[in-house]
Amino acid sequence: MQKQKRFLLDEARAVEPVKNTLRLTWEFIVLNKKFTLITMTLFFILNILTPYLGILAIVPSGVFSLIIQIYFSRLLYNAQDIEEFIEYTKASKVEEAVSKNAFVAIGAYFAWIILFIALLFILGLIVKNSGVHLESVKTVEELMPVAQILFLPIIILALFVSYIHPLVLSNIALAEDFKEGFLAPFTIFSPALWRASFKNGYPKYIIMIMGLTFLGALLLGIFMSLPIINMIAGFIFIVVMYVYIIFNSVVAMMGRRIVES
Repeated sequence: MQKQKRFLLDEARAVEPVKNTLRLTWEFIVLNKKFTLITMTLFFILNILTPYLGILAIVPSGVFSLIIQIYFSRLLYNAQDIEEFIEYTKASKVEEAVSKNAFVAIGAYFAWIILFIALLFILGLIVKNSGVHLESVKTVEELMPVAQILFLPIIILALFVSYIHPLVLSNIALAEDFKEGFLAPFTIFSPALWRASFKNGYPKYIIMIMGLTFLGALLLGIFMSLPIINMIAGFIFIVVMYVYIIFNSVVAMMGRRIVES
């Protein structure tokens, strides 16, 4: 990774990086309410259309999520100080985010699809070699052996992906065109990227972030289980998804600055 000085992120990671991750996430959301409102409205519309349009709504939603992540990641990475970050944030426009980052996001999205299909193929081979025949499974109880076989590999894979994903996302965010966007997700297999992930304070930072994310998901699950919340579950889901997208962007670029320094 090429080393570049980014004063805001250097200051943010130097003292209380986890707290500053949350602070920068919140600042972007509240400093440009128009950007936040338009983005969440578009996500809400796509979410409503998904049951009717299927993949025709799922793909634009996924690409749009990446567009927002790329846009904010680059904004944060290029901010020299908090004043410049505030200036960039207040000037942010959704149409600008789309026009500048659509091709990179499309490339990255289709690369993730390829990786996901490859993962399903590998998991299918594991199940097949285990002697379980899915075509003969007819009840939930008969699926239990499959779940037991796949549980450990999926948990291990999820932990590895969660650990390295911020650095992969930072590569996507700094890609310049469709080709670079497409190739960036495959850096998840890069030995150089994995070596970099053990530098400085990255492991400690990411482990703390993973713990915070798990705690947040647990509290959200408890909150969503309340009967009255079910009435507005769709709206809450969109809000949480948007916050998580921005949060991921901060984690990605903070992680990148940690290993670059």
